[in-house]
Formats: sequence, C-alpha cells, structure tokens
Amino acid sequence: MLARAIEAAGISTIFVTMVPDWAERRGVPRTLAVEFPFGHPFGEAGANDQQLGVIRHALQVLQDAIQPGKIEHHEEVWEGDEREWRKRWQPVEPSPIIAFMRDRAQQQAQERRQTDSQA
Repeated sequence: MLARAIEAAGISTIFVTMVPDWAERRGVPRTLAVEFPFGHPFGEAGANDQQLGVIRHALQVLQDAIQPGKIEHHEEVWEGDEREWRKRWQPVEPSPIIAFMRDRAQQQAQERRQTDSQA
C-alpha cells in the first residue's frame, strides 16, 4: 500500500474513507472515517466549508494520533435521506471490478455455508 511506503520514508499519512473497516483490515496508519457517498470523501462539490472541515479534521488526527491504527469518525453526515443518496450514487449496472468482487464474495459465502453444513 502506498501509505506504508510513504510512512517508511518518514512522512506521516492519513486515509480519509467511507469504509473504515477496510482501512482497519489493511493496517492503515491513521484514518478519518466519513459518512459521505462514495466519490465524495471530502464533501459535496462546491461546499468549501464542508470540505475544509474534513481537511482540518484529517490534519488534526494526523497531528494527534500517537499510535498506528488510529481511526477517528468525522461527526458531520451527508444531508438528506441516506437511502436516497446511496441509491442515486449506486449505478444500475456495477462496474467490472465491483461485479467481480460481488461474485467472488458470493462464491466464498456459498463455500463457507457448504463447509459449515458438512461439519
């Protein structure tokens, strides 16, 4: 992961993400979790105050985090009904990588169920 290489060079990093579980599994040094739609980790387009708020929070976590693996949650949430903005973001047809990952996860789940039923 790029963050590890940058950290190895002595430069601190922070990961701003909508999927903090992924960051935790990958061992990202510092993470700011946001409750925003995918593709908008810093906020709505043109919402300068919102974007600066996320950047300031990320820099604060970067400054204050003492140990690796720090995950902090940004308090601000995206305006409106979450189901609606998630539906608007989600394309009707998944991208090839998302379709591949979905199919792989479904296959792994099916294999686990078969293994569990045989035990």
